[in-house]
Amino acid sequence: MIDEFQPDSKQTDGNKDHLKFKFEPYQRNDIEYLERETTSKVNKADIIGRDKERKRVIASLSASNNQEGARILPIFGLGGIGKTTLAKLIFNDIHFKDYDHRAWVYVSQVFDLRRIGNTIISQFGVHNGRLHELLDDKNTLVILDDPWEKDDSQLNKLKLMLNICSKMKVLVTTRDEEIANSIGTITTCKLSPLNNAMCWDIIKKCINFESRDDQQQLEQIGQVIATNCGGVSLAAQALGFMLSRMDLKERKELTYIAMPQYLKLCFAYCAIFPRGHNIAKDNLIHQWIALDFIKPSNMFSLLQLCEKYVGQLLGMSFLQYSKLTTVSYNLP
Repeated sequence: MIDEFQPDSKQTDGNKDHLKFKFEPYQRNDIEYLERETTSKVNKADIIGRDKERKRVIASLSASNNQEGARILPIFGLGGIGKTTLAKLIFNDIHFKDYDHRAWVYVSQVFDLRRIGNTIISQFGVHNGRLHELLDDKNTLVILDDPWEKDDSQLNKLKLMLNICSKMKVLVTTRDEEIANSIGTITTCKLSPLNNAMCWDIIKKCINFESRDDQQQLEQIGQVIATNCGGVSLAAQALGFMLSRMDLKERKELTYIAMPQYLKLCFAYCAIFPRGHNIAKDNLIHQWIALDFIKPSNMFSLLQLCEKYVGQLLGMSFLQYSKLTTVSYNLP
């Protein structure tokens, strides 16, 4: 939690001249900057989750302001977890549609105060002027996406540049908690990982699940993959697109890689049998238990766990029902 920021009036007054940025043309020579630059465009229908976080951030930015300066709220979390996506939802939210000014700035690893100031001014449809003159007593929302600068003196200059009036709202996205704590003037927002169900929903969108004929197989494979995304939306999206382009053999290989270690061990043991061999399920289960592959659980007995693991392997098509009262399997 961050204490409310109270700017030092003497320091602010002393820095006003060099912090009143005028618009000046600039060139972007950094190739990496161009490749990674983000924009405010978003398709809300493609976004999974984050509605609670969106409401919480909007409420925090819009709360009654007891301080004289801007409200600067940082969102921090793992790379690819959805910070920029959340910022896009907020930038395009109806709550801010009637603001006098809105600006989206991709900050990047190259921290340049003049470029940040110029970018903000350019999005207001003017080609000259100073931030303090343009934004004084105006409802303004500025998104600063992905700053990497950790130098407190540079971050303080940025805060002073944006500390125009109480109607100024600034949302910052960063991977670094240290940056969040340095730049924020109100309580930070730590973005938590998505749950497995949300990751699976993302994967389903990527593979056009609803139009597929192989839904049952894809669901078993996709849910295993979803548990290995770490709650990172970008990972779920990447794996989803990868899955959509794979044939059955490739899917099984990907699923095996993503498979939990306990299940890999149980399946790997099946390799002692010839391909297509009929395996008596009860015999297989007792062998797993005898070899100490199954770890005790407070909720399930060893036999119940084994039944669950057999069911998972069947669902992923690593094992198949035989015509007998046994289970036959296929290696990936």
